Amino acid sequence: MTPDRHDEQLSFRPMVLEDLPQLSAWLQEPHVAEWWDDASETVEGVEAKYRDRVEGEHPVEPWVMEVEGVPVGFVQWYRVEDEAEWYPGLAIPPGTVALDIAIGDPDYVGRGHGRRLVLEFVHHVLRARAPDSPEVWIDPNPRNLRAMRAYRAAGFTDTGIDLPDPDAPSEVRRLLTMSWPGPTFH
Repeated sequence: MTPDRHDEQLSFRPMVLEDLPQLSAWLQEPHVAEWWDDASETVEGVEAKYRDRVEGEHPVEPWVMEVEGVPVGFVQWYRVEDEAEWYPGLAIPPGTVALDIAIGDPDYVGRGHGRRLVLEFVHHVLRARAPDSPEVWIDPNPRNLRAMRAYRAAGFTDTGIDLPDPDAPSEVRRLLTMSWPGPTFH
């Protein structure tokens, strides 16, 4: 009997250098490449871009997402103030964090994992890593309907604000926010 996806164990671990070839492969998957600007990068290009993040020399922190111990994708988070050029014209509440996420393994796409992975990452990783954060931002392309549904189901609110996409000038990113009630997120 196959375990119900709601019973599958989700886990997260900081990305290590040995994960970069897998990251490159995930970025090449058509369902990721359509939305992720690094898809055309070579393995060497991905390694060059992400090496300093993995080594902790960049404010963006990448993590590997696992389902039942199997690496299925990645998520990266950062303090919005550190990447403010991606949010032109917005008042950024101090301590706000943002994340980017991609389920890279096609066997795990469309099976309901996105909402759970986002919720678990926010609850178990971001709460510990950024306890002073008032909210979490995510900014998918609004045409990425699968992502938009998953983020709304996870509790993100669509602000209706479209942001320019520096990597794809003909596209926009839609700002969604999550405030977390409780002792850490407000």
